Amino acid sequence: MDIDEKENLVLKATGWNNFYVPVEPDSKFVVTGRESQVLTVKLPPGDTVKSEPSTMMYMTDGMETVATCEGCCKRICAGEDCCVANFNNTSTTKEAFVALTPIFPTAKVVPIDMSSPEVNGTIIAQQGAFMASYGDVEVDVSLDCNFKTCCCGGMGLVRQKLTGTGTAFISGTGTIVQKVLEVGEVLLCDDNNIMAFSESVKLDIQRTGGVMGMIGGGEGIVNTHLTGPGLVI
Repeated sequence: MDIDEKENLVLKATGWNNFYVPVEPDSKFVVTGRESQVLTVKLPPGDTVKSEPSTMMYMTDGMETVATCEGCCKRICAGEDCCVANFNNTSTTKEAFVALTPIFPTAKVVPIDMSSPEVNGTIIAQQGAFMASYGDVEVDVSLDCNFKTCCCGGMGLVRQKLTGTGTAFISGTGTIVQKVLEVGEVLLCDDNNIMAFSESVKLDIQRTGGVMGMIGGGEGIVNTHLTGPGLVI
């Protein structure tokens, strides 16, 4: 049994899934590499993919780049640049390709199908998580006005909110794992390890233990308390 099979057995036993992108014959995109990953998107004639600036690695003939300003205030509050790079296939007869990479080293690309039942059109993510999108995806902000969770829950006061029915691509470092929580299922998580979750997931905090546990346990005073249903990354 190789290392990957052992890892998958451990993750399955604990209810998690290693994050992977299935490669299908009719897929519009593919993610390659283990570290510093590359997202390659196939665009039919007249189609467009959007991304944050400075992500383009290469593109084929027929592609055109147009920068636009879309909701500058909310994008800046969500940790993004004011401008959006639009990669358009200007050809009327052939497909074109564009390859994009995250703007920081050793980053992973995480595709999210916004129309999936686990997401249901809305995902809450860390500030600056958005990398690119294909189809109907809008970057907005979500405010956590609960004093205890915005200060200690790991996501802050202003969070990134992605809505739509297309495919969103977010980026982050480390090994990415995911879990779909059932209704009422609870997950305790270190507040530094949350990348994104469905809007249907309720975020709260819980003490890490008694006084000695909070002082010497290495996890601080509280952990993040997530209650399903929905996707957690």
